[in-house]
Amino acid sequence: MSYSSAARQSYTAKLDGTDARYKGDPGIDTVSVKRLAANIIEETDKYKGEIISVTKSTVSADGKAMTSVVSNELVGATEEFVAVKQ
Repeated sequence: MSYSSAARQSYTAKLDGTDARYKGDPGIDTVSVKRLAANIIEETDKYKGEIISVTKSTVSADGKAMTSVVSNELVGATEEFVAVKQ
């Protein structure tokens, strides 16, 4: 899986949970991505081995929406957002 943003953050990771280098964010140096089901992926962001955040993204059965739940492990906060395909 590959990710890149306009802020120049990027990574390329296997979907098997192994760590990969995260580029462009001074607070994250590695990421691991796991496929939990056909429509669910979990991303774990780390800095120096410490888990910073865990994001679980689920694509709807019709493929028109993706719900992501982000758990910030540093402060114990959780946020949820929904992306809708246009």
